Amino acid sequence: MVRILPRDVLRGRPTTATKDVDEAHAKIAELFCSHELAPRTRTSAVDMKLRSLHRADVGIEFLDYGADVRIDPEGLQDFHLVQIPLAGHATMQVGSTIVESSPTMASVPPIDKPFSMSWDGGSPHLIVYVRRLALERVAGQLYGEKTVDLGYGMDLSGGAGRAFLRAVVELHDDMISRPQSTAPEFVQGLMADSMVSRLLMAMERPGDDVRDPEAESRLVRECRELLERHAFEELTVPDIAECLGVSVRTLQTALRAETGATPSELLRSIRLDRAREMLLEADPREQSVTAVAELCGFTHQGRFSALYLKTFGELPSESLRR
Repeated sequence: MVRILPRDVLRGRPTTATKDVDEAHAKIAELFCSHELAPRTRTSAVDMKLRSLHRADVGIEFLDYGADVRIDPEGLQDFHLVQIPLAGHATMQVGSTIVESSPTMASVPPIDKPFSMSWDGGSPHLIVYVRRLALERVAGQLYGEKTVDLGYGMDLSGGAGRAFLRAVVELHDDMISRPQSTAPEFVQGLMADSMVSRLLMAMERPGDDVRDPEAESRLVRECRELLERHAFEELTVPDIAECLGVSVRTLQTALRAETGATPSELLRSIRLDRAREMLLEADPREQSVTAVAELCGFTHQGRFSALYLKTFGELPSESLRR
C-alpha cells in the first residue's frame, strides 16, 4: 500500500487556514462548486487547512476541515474528483448508495447527480481533480468510448488502486518540483494522461464488474508483437504509432498505464532479451559481444554493457562464455 502522509501533500505550498465556517465555505466554493457546509458539532466551528495546485487539466488538493462536517454540493458538472482520506473516515451518499471511505477506499462523487458527504474530524483528504473533457479523452483512447459510467468508490488496496496512487504521487512530485512554466508541455500531458488512465482502470464501473482485460490491453499486445517482429530495424516512436493506427500520445499513454514503460523502453527491453538469447547460444570462438550488440540495434558498446549488466546481473561477455 502506498503510504501518503498529510504533511507531505503539497509540502511548501501556501496553506489557507481558517476557523470561520463562512470563510471556509467561500474558499471551497471558489475552488470547486457551490455547496452547503455545516459543522456536525455544537461548536459550529472548523479548523480548515487547504493547499491546492493545478496544472492544465489536473490538480491536487489537501483539505482538512479539522471538525465533523456535512457537505452538500450542488453538482460538479465539468470535473471529476477522487477523494482519499489520509486518516479517519468519511461517508458519501448518492441516492441509496453509500460509500464508506478510508485510507483504503476513496470516494468518487458523481458529476451529474446530487450527493452528500459527511467527513469526520481527523480525516484530512488528498483530492485528485480531473477535468471532465480530459477524462473523456483518455477514456476514448482506452475503451473506444468517451462516455464512461464510473462507480462511486475506488479500492486503493488492490493492484489497480495502488497503481493509481503511485501515478498520483509521481504527478504530485513533478508538479511541486517543477513550476508549470518550466515543465515541458509534452511531459506534463504524458504524466497527467498516465494518472487519468490509472484512475479509469481502478474504478468500479456500475454494470461492468468484470472487465475484458484482452480489450484493454489489445493496443499494448499489438505494439509488443510489432516490436518483436521488427526489433532489429530502425524504429521511431512515430513509426510505431503509425503502424498501429494511433497517435503517439495514445500509444505512450497506453504503454505507460499498462507496462510503466515508454515505446522506446519497451523496444530496448525486447532488444536486450534478443541479445541475451544470441549470446547464450553463440560460440565465443565465432561470435563477439560487439557483433551481437550491433545486430540487436546497440551501437554504443559501453552503454549496451551497462544496460545488460543492470538488466541481467552479469556482463555480456559472461553470458557469451557460458
